[in-house]
Order: sequence, then structure tokens, then C-alpha cells
Amino acid sequence: MENNDEKKLANENTPENPQAAQPQGFTNEAPESVWADGVPANLKEEDKLTTQQLVAMAVKYIAEQVIVQKGFKIEPGFPRMANPNIVATKDGKTYAIIVFPSVYPQFVGLSDDFRLKFVEMVKKNGGIALYAPVGYRSTDEGRAKAGLALKGDVFRVTFPGFIELGEEEHLDYTKIKPEDYFRP
Repeated sequence: MENNDEKKLANENTPENPQAAQPQGFTNEAPESVWADGVPANLKEEDKLTTQQLVAMAVKYIAEQVIVQKGFKIEPGFPRMANPNIVATKDGKTYAIIVFPSVYPQFVGLSDDFRLKFVEMVKKNGGIALYAPVGYRSTDEGRAKAGLALKGDVFRVTFPGFIELGEEEHLDYTKIKPEDYFRP
């Protein structure tokens, strides 16, 4: 994947397709949003994508658009919603990947405690721990500035590359340089 790879995606959940609200609904390319321009005046909580839906979309994106495209073999039972989200092998190495989505303008990073436990678990099993930060931004500037991820909207998806997780006491995500990303 190129640095700051962007692709317009939309969640399939529309009034005509309510079952897409389930995590298996994931994403598909869509030509336009089901929403009018700007932030809806009567926005309801059920109009927003849930954290679980965002994770499902991000995991599917990483699995299909990055992992498979780069020649990795995804292990049986993956991808999944539990951590690690994806376990894949390539060139005799095993990678355990945790995927976290963020909605612009926020960035979600792993807590140090969670990250250290994850790295310890992966190393015990002989793997390499990777973090896949996936960013979503509505293509509508008003919804983007409001930090909204709405069902049926169209998003720019950004994936800068994997962050190889180590045992350092604290990881400051703001100091990661483009050349520090792992891009298989």
C-alpha cells in the first residue's frame, strides 16, 4: 500500500439494506452518500456507525486491500473481531495484527498497558506484533469536521502502514516518521 493510501468507501447500511448494520456488512465502494451535504439536523444515534462496525470495516480493509494484496497467507479463523484481528504469514514469519480505526479528526492509539500485553502474548507464540491504524474521514467536509461516521456515508480511508510494536515503555504515535512504518 502506498503511504496515505486513500480509497472512497461507504458502509452498505441503508434503509433498504438494514442487515448491513451487522459487522459482516463491512464496506463497499459507493458512488455517493445517502446523506445530503453537511451535518444532518435530526441526527440520531442509530445513524452513526458503531465502534464494532468501524472495526469490522477496518479489519476487512486491511485483510483484503493490504494483507492479501501483498502476498500474505491469512491463517484459518481470521480475520475476526477479537484480538489479534488477523494472523498472517509470509516468508516464514508470523504476524499478529491488531486493527484500530479512527474517525477524523481523532486518532486512536493503543494504551501502553494493552500494547505491552499484546506484544508479550505474540512473542510467546513466536510472532511479530503489528498495529494497523486505519483512518476514516467523511468526504463531506461538514461531517468530517464534526468527526461523524454515518451509516451510508462515503469515506476516505487512510492507512499509512503497519507499526511494529515493541516492548518500549511508552509509544508516542505522534513521533512516528513515515520511514518507521512497516510496509511489506
